[in-house]
Amino acid sequence: MEDLIESILDYVRSDYTDYAIMINGEWGSGKTYFWNNQIKKKIESMKLNGKRYTTIYMSLYGISNLEEISKKIFMETSQLMNKNIRKYMEASGKDSIPEYAKTGIDMANLFGNTTNVNKLDYADFFATDDKVLCFDDLERANVDVIDILGYINNFVEHDHIKTIIICNEKELSTKIKNSNLEMKTFIATYLLDKQGELSNGNIPMVEKIQDKIETVFDKAIDYERIKEKLIGETFEYAPQFNYIINGILMRYESNKDLIRFLRENTALIISTFKKSGTRNLRILKHALNDFSKIFNEVNRSYSNTNNRVMQTMLIFTIAVSFEIKTGKIIKERFKNIQNNEEYKSILVSSRVLMEDRQFYIKEFDGNYYYNFKADYRFFKFIEYYVRTRIFDMKYFKADMEAINTELSPKKIPSYKKILVEEYWKLQDEKFLQVVDEIINEVKERRTRVNRYCKTI
Repeated sequence: MEDLIESILDYVRSDYTDYAIMINGEWGSGKTYFWNNQIKKKIESMKLNGKRYTTIYMSLYGISNLEEISKKIFMETSQLMNKNIRKYMEASGKDSIPEYAKTGIDMANLFGNTTNVNKLDYADFFATDDKVLCFDDLERANVDVIDILGYINNFVEHDHIKTIIICNEKELSTKIKNSNLEMKTFIATYLLDKQGELSNGNIPMVEKIQDKIETVFDKAIDYERIKEKLIGETFEYAPQFNYIINGILMRYESNKDLIRFLRENTALIISTFKKSGTRNLRILKHALNDFSKIFNEVNRSYSNTNNRVMQTMLIFTIAVSFEIKTGKIIKERFKNIQNNEEYKSILVSSRVLMEDRQFYIKEFDGNYYYNFKADYRFFKFIEYYVRTRIFDMKYFKADMEAINTELSPKKIPSYKKILVEEYWKLQDEKFLQVVDEIINEVKERRTRVNRYCKTI
């Protein structure tokens, strides 16, 4: 990570640049956090010819036209200009107005701020060698990416302002390919019909349309062309998760019991996060925020809850959050599971029955609970909370009462040793003994038959 930081700072320090740089990384991986907490601070602590650097940050998320970018630049710089700018240009020998200054002038006039000539230091404002522009969320703008890059190119090519673009190129590529897909399909079909190619059965229709769309509307080529002109270097952002996660935990410092528990189980958080197979720190933030409520409710109503159970709740909250929010599973996968006993029964039956839901539950359990022994591994109130955003007290009390009952010293019923325990770990003699006990319980009507014949 230090090498990446230093490479970005070397770009900023360069005497002359006519290109921008790009930081590419997955959604939620902490790119903006990286800018705010490491890059921005280091840039603003640097000096060039005795001047401090100034950073101007703009998120392009939701931007629907280029004028909105100009407004953002204006709001960030907070410079008020008027027609007397010409006097400064004549006195200083300036031939043209920097491109980024034009946006400020246009916006100042738009807002009617044209009277503060004596308060504006034009020498500072026109200087471009101490400013760094940062454009974030390029793929989330509602403007054609080609137009945005052309707009940014004005600052880079004409003013030689150091410019950093943060984006997710994978999502950007998908967006370019899928934009206006219905219109593209209609036009491609029309062209194929006019060219008499629709009736040709040698090639599947879908393939013909896709090929025609790529031929006529291939903006990916335009993107690569302008990127080659504008972007000098692309850096792949590979976050240091341990550092960022420790930063995330700091928000819970005011809750002494919670932060102590989270700090003690940081390794468990990181391990579960990595098992999710994503780099989405945003989902982890939401999961930990959900867990804070769960932790507080458990502490308030069931303060003697076993630490191992709390650890399992932490794993389960993070795991279910990632599985649902990354779209790995349909929400209904867990919906019909009512309690931990049924969850464990499905795990057992999955070794015999080849059914989709059972296979997924087995995979889920094997992934997130690997090398983590816990008797209680499914919490209905947590699953329901993550899935619906409703903290259901009925489910909460049912789970907690079941936990207290199950973990209290008592003899485990024989049928549970078969249905929900790891029966394959029993010695042969012990297994036969358990089977005999079950048969006797049925004969003596001490246990209902439907205990054994569970519908899954």
